[in-house]
Amino acid sequence: MTESPLSTRQRILTGAALLFSEHGYAQGSIRNITSTCGIQGPSFYHHFRSKEEMTAVLLREAAAQAFAELECIGPELYAGDPKALLEAAIDAHLRAYFNPNRMLAALVRIYRQLPPDLFMVTREALRPLRDQWVEVIKVASGNRFVDTDKAKAITLVLFGAMNAMADWQERPGFAMPLPALRRLFADLIFSGLRG
Repeated sequence: MTESPLSTRQRILTGAALLFSEHGYAQGSIRNITSTCGIQGPSFYHHFRSKEEMTAVLLREAAAQAFAELECIGPELYAGDPKALLEAAIDAHLRAYFNPNRMLAALVRIYRQLPPDLFMVTREALRPLRDQWVEVIKVASGNRFVDTDKAKAITLVLFGAMNAMADWQERPGFAMPLPALRRLFADLIFSGLRG
């Protein structure tokens, strides 16, 4: 039975995401990707013209996946409980980051390794996610403590902390589970917003 093009395409993206998230951009050669996916080079080229084109698709899908997770929480649902909003937003990010397809984890790992044109594609793809986070931070602050520039800075700090969690979890002797880390980050950010 022949696989559908969509499933092969998705296998390529998932294989690339796995390689990128574990080994970085340079190790994600077409040869390594096709080997990971169990396909031949021509199958890759049936779906993508180049590694760069495939990477651009992967990065856009990673950003869209993270945005979709965050958009699902609906800040208006937490209007009376801004700390719960912050915790829900952190959970949404972690769901995207730890998704088995590893796309957001790959984006995070290779972000600073990308060639300039792919770096710009990624920044543009991440803009809606960042803007949604800025709104979350503003709502969590009560819309009176934080302006847009400060909310952007807080978002970047929070992204750095959340995206480092995977590394923390792999360290021997680190005993804090993800729910406890989520609460810790929410407490720190919320206290800073309200402080």
